[in-house]
Amino acid sequence: MKNTVKTVLVSVTVWAICFPSHCSPIGAEELSVGDLFPTDRLIQVHVTLAQTDWDKIRYQTRTFFTALDESRKNSPPDSPYTYVDASVVIDGVEYPHVGVRKKGFIGSQSSDRPSLKIKLDYVDKDAEIDGLSVLTLNNNKQDRTQLSQFMTYRFFNTIGSPAPQCCLAKVFVNGVSLGVYSHVESAKKPLVKRGFNTSKGTLFEGTVVDFYEGWEMAFERKFGKEKFGRKQIRNVIEAIKGEEGDKLVSKESSGKAWVPLDDGQGTDWAAVEYDDQQWLSGVNGAGFEIGKGYQDDINQSFNLKEQLYRKGTSVYLRFGFDVADIQKVQSQKLFLKMKYDDGFVAYLNGTQLLSVNAPEKPAWDSKSTTSHPDAAASVFERFDITAHLDKLTETNNVLAIHGMNQSASSGDMLFVVELESSDYDKIKEIFNHVDENAFYQFWAAESLLGFWDGYSANRNNFFFYVHPESEKIHFVPWGTDSLFQKTSPLDRDPRLPLSVKTNGIISHLVYQTSSGRQHYKKVLFDLLEDFWNEEEMIDEIVRLEEIIRPHLHRIQQQRFSTRPMQEFIKQRRPEILEEVKDGMPIFKRKPPELPLLKNPRR
Repeated sequence: MKNTVKTVLVSVTVWAICFPSHCSPIGAEELSVGDLFPTDRLIQVHVTLAQTDWDKIRYQTRTFFTALDESRKNSPPDSPYTYVDASVVIDGVEYPHVGVRKKGFIGSQSSDRPSLKIKLDYVDKDAEIDGLSVLTLNNNKQDRTQLSQFMTYRFFNTIGSPAPQCCLAKVFVNGVSLGVYSHVESAKKPLVKRGFNTSKGTLFEGTVVDFYEGWEMAFERKFGKEKFGRKQIRNVIEAIKGEEGDKLVSKESSGKAWVPLDDGQGTDWAAVEYDDQQWLSGVNGAGFEIGKGYQDDINQSFNLKEQLYRKGTSVYLRFGFDVADIQKVQSQKLFLKMKYDDGFVAYLNGTQLLSVNAPEKPAWDSKSTTSHPDAAASVFERFDITAHLDKLTETNNVLAIHGMNQSASSGDMLFVVELESSDYDKIKEIFNHVDENAFYQFWAAESLLGFWDGYSANRNNFFFYVHPESEKIHFVPWGTDSLFQKTSPLDRDPRLPLSVKTNGIISHLVYQTSSGRQHYKKVLFDLLEDFWNEEEMIDEIVRLEEIIRPHLHRIQQQRFSTRPMQEFIKQRRPEILEEVKDGMPIFKRKPPELPLLKNPRR
């Protein structure tokens, strides 16, 4: 018997109600971008594809292991999603040969109502709508309000920080409703042309990535000149890395160590005149390691395992040094660089410089007040101590460290110290390559809106455009379905400020400076004063809720509520004002390391 293959077609209908610009009447012979984002009507999109192709793309998926594989440092991971043949009719205008695929990272994954990309130029390379060749439909899976993307992109565009246009959509597959979607303008040349007056630059996407050394190739180029764009990424990375200053105390410096068994060393052990002849002599890099981790940072002469492991939690260190050119040093900045596990107090010529994870009144048997993760402890943290330059003399200086472990039973301990002078201004160098005003505006808006999965909070969901004229980087928001929340489900640290996000490396570094905090506060307050209109925002939410409620999918109906967004908007101003009434909160926690997972299938 002859085999017969039957092709089943699926009709996908999308109804969208959108609100940014002008519109054309249904039935026009051709469409403009404005027709895709009207203010007063639904747009209709009919997609037809084979049932087998629909099943193929909706069951495609990715995992954390494939998305965050260790190889992604060298290049973005391959997409698991493939296009299939389809046809689409948008408000009566037909595109007979298009491509359709699933989209989404991890949180928006769904086989029942997947997010979709519609590629108009999949076959006909000239198919486009005012230069826009890809339509993006997001399923709002992580957003119980269904309005986060619409409200967020409109806010960014209103304040003059370029962002996609966005509207609301209702999607049907073969007559079955998939509920409310967000129709978001794809990150293509029309977006950057509108936002930056030129599309001749280079656009990159960032997905759980930041400007760290060795991560240059992890950013995905979307369009523009590769060589030009990568050069600017390298410039930012090098600016963050900084330049080596003049070492007054280096990793090779000799010093003295003492593990106190009582308070016999008194309180003046950090003074220049203190007699440390009975102390252990060694070379910078003190502590111990029972397993693996710090062994390469610990000098054998200062391996204190026998004295400390299961016996004590404190160690005293002293490093004597001279300053060859005191006038030069006093005209520069002074920095203390520390690798530390877990806490310390630092002194220069008997004067306390700073205290990190240490009790207010340290004693000979003090423990650190909290732990410092191994990954963070194994890299230098830089502290600006320029305010203490006047303590330096030309000869006979002493840098002293009281190092503390959190517990005597801890399996490791580490203290490596450097003291350097430099006239390198890291923040100035960063903003030589990142547009300063645009970054503050973008950063403050992310924080104000409670964007817990964006650049400044999670190094995720962002684009940046390298402008061809200024050669500076401008950030653009993306994936904005996780906003209008006070706290992040990914970061439960109770110390996190409400008014600012500082996990992005640029945000973190800038925020550590008093001038950076002051600048940020001014931009934040300007946004609150000029654009944060609670009554108007809530009225718009109520209006939109009436529109979308009848069209929600049953899955969405189970948790749909705009109340959390409304409460966030009402409370945001008083919460921020209360937190910053005495100045922006000090928050020094370093961003966690970027995740790299080893795929078990390899």
